[in-house]
Amino acid sequence: MDLLHHAVLTAVGDDRPGLVDEVTRYVTERGGNLEDSRMVNLRGQFAMMMLIAGDEAAMARLQDGLGQLRRASHVHAELRPADAGSAEQAPALPFRLTTWAMDHPGLMQSIAHLLTEKGVNIESVESSLRPAPYTNTPLFEMELVVSLPATTPVADVREALGDLCDELNIDWQLTAL
Repeated sequence: MDLLHHAVLTAVGDDRPGLVDEVTRYVTERGGNLEDSRMVNLRGQFAMMMLIAGDEAAMARLQDGLGQLRRASHVHAELRPADAGSAEQAPALPFRLTTWAMDHPGLMQSIAHLLTEKGVNIESVESSLRPAPYTNTPLFEMELVVSLPATTPVADVREALGDLCDELNIDWQLTAL
């Protein structure tokens, strides 16, 4: 039996019916198996990230056919190897960080920078801009799943988040998963 390999396929193109069908068919026809994905329509641009598994021959067929996928589906597509490295990860605790504030530039970067300083890894982020109730003021919301190193005191992260969020007028909540 061939060793199973993994790769991340990203594809972005104009949103339209059938796009997911075309890209996932491309994967299946070349012997790949979709294991995990995130897909979203962002103002008419449909973005897909997919973790694909397959043997070495399937990965070669996927890589070799990217030009055909790009032309046929009118997407920008890229395939990157995603086989796990040999480095061991330090024990970490999962948390969900939810924030919301009146929109202004730099909100996500400010939070990301603080988390980086504390050694916290961001595992996933979802954000959106919505009108606030009653006032319709643009409200920027973020939900992050993060991993705190087991050696990092949660109280230190909470204190730093509190200080930053008070400074930037961000409401926030950090909960263990």
